[in-house]
Amino acid sequence: MRFFPLFPLLVILLAAFVSCSSKTGNTSDPEKTQQVLRMSIGAFPGTIDPHQVTDMPGIKVVAALMEGLLVTDYLTFTQHPAVAESWEELEDGTLYRFTLRENAEWSNGETITAEDFVYAWQRILSPGLGNQFALDYYAIKNAGAFHKGEIDDFTQVGVKALSERLLEFRLEKRDPLFLKRLSDARTAPVHRATVEKFGAIDDPNNPWIRAGNYVGNGPFILKRWELNQIIEVEKNPHYWDAEKITLEKVLFNPADSESIEERLFRSDQIDIAFGGRIPVDKIARYKAEAPDVFFSQPAYATYFYLFNVQKPPFDNVDVRKAFSYAIDKNLITQRITKNGEAIANALSPISEAYKPPQMQEYNPQLAREHLAKAGFPGGKGFPQVALSYNTAEIHQALAVAIQQMWKKELNVDVVLENQEWKVFLDFRQNLQHDIARAGSSSSFADPVDFLDSLRTGHGLNDTGWSNREYDELVESSNQAATQQERYELLYKAEQILLDQLPLIPIFYYNYSLLKSPQVKGFEFNMVNYPVYKGVYLEGKK
Repeated sequence: MRFFPLFPLLVILLAAFVSCSSKTGNTSDPEKTQQVLRMSIGAFPGTIDPHQVTDMPGIKVVAALMEGLLVTDYLTFTQHPAVAESWEELEDGTLYRFTLRENAEWSNGETITAEDFVYAWQRILSPGLGNQFALDYYAIKNAGAFHKGEIDDFTQVGVKALSERLLEFRLEKRDPLFLKRLSDARTAPVHRATVEKFGAIDDPNNPWIRAGNYVGNGPFILKRWELNQIIEVEKNPHYWDAEKITLEKVLFNPADSESIEERLFRSDQIDIAFGGRIPVDKIARYKAEAPDVFFSQPAYATYFYLFNVQKPPFDNVDVRKAFSYAIDKNLITQRITKNGEAIANALSPISEAYKPPQMQEYNPQLAREHLAKAGFPGGKGFPQVALSYNTAEIHQALAVAIQQMWKKELNVDVVLENQEWKVFLDFRQNLQHDIARAGSSSSFADPVDFLDSLRTGHGLNDTGWSNREYDELVESSNQAATQQERYELLYKAEQILLDQLPLIPIFYYNYSLLKSPQVKGFEFNMVNYPVYKGVYLEGKK
């Protein structure tokens, strides 16, 4: 393959495209020669507590500060050693033992021990903390009983320190995805003395996560946290694999809107626009005039709307079907998102391994029939309802378009509510919404990661929907003898979901991202998860 010098040409292209193009070839910039990576991450994180974080902006920061037993290769979705140097699976997948690295240390230089992980799991499963993924870990012996408050002695839970470096998990039943669940910074240990210095183990508002307090075990240390302004982390010299971290600092810039994010990149204030989407009207021009900085990344992720089925009128499945069948998803992807997105007629993405069932597509006549069946013929007597979404141009554009579709096809009025990110998350989680925008991706590219979140009592089930048969199918899929049998059970569960429609799948994400040519070794992936090892800024390898 022949390589051509790109910098002069790219400067010309970007100069024609934008008013500023210092992004290319400026290796004299002291920040860049000092290996300071600047990236936007979307909205400001709701939290950077690894055991409470659920939003992608927060996860991107936590990935820099914390590390679990294993890590995932996000190109192959295979698991590799991290804090654990090795592990073994015993007793038909119901017993796991992990050997920790001798050189695994906290950012304050203390040794990480198996007891640190036991303490972390006690915290993850503590009822008062409100970990939204706790239900996913119920395969661990007595994890469910402890999390539900049925027992309060954590020594009865199947997480044990057999020695300083040997950690054991005993499961009540097999979970073929157990190692994948542990390959996430959200299952990282926490430093007990630090947590308890500032508050209780289960205090969701414990200030241990603030700059100056935070003790982590990841490749970076939290140095600065300016609310809604910037988060700064710097290299952790005590990280076990520090020699593979070239970056000296990472500056995380929040950007509530795609326009702000793109302007930050265009004016050379960030090196990577990593929020997930740039303004739709800029995509075609970047593709044509600056293809070396634009990346369209297919994602294992779904964009959808949630119904609150605990509140009328969406406690009626016919109303939910009416609203679902009245949305022209092809029109949305062709005229609004414009980045090659595929429409979604299921919650789970389509893959070679798993092809989910499909819901009824756009059918205005059928939508009107369901609305009439619910007692609102022609929209007559339908109460005013609201569609809530977080601040971002794309969410607003989609909401306006769908609001108009519902008015045209159903003759119903829907009010639009735009909320700041953290307020929106709380509003949705507390089931205060009528309809709310949502999105989901899987950190291990598996449909169960989507379907788990709709189980009864799951922390991410912001619909209020509950179905016993659905729960049993999802839970029993973990005991399937083969992968094919597991997918068949998940298929049946998803068919129930699409028949009851507590949510409306709309499209599968394609991320639109920007990256300076000076950034080397940073690879985008299907789950928009950052990997910092091997990343450097050109000019200082």
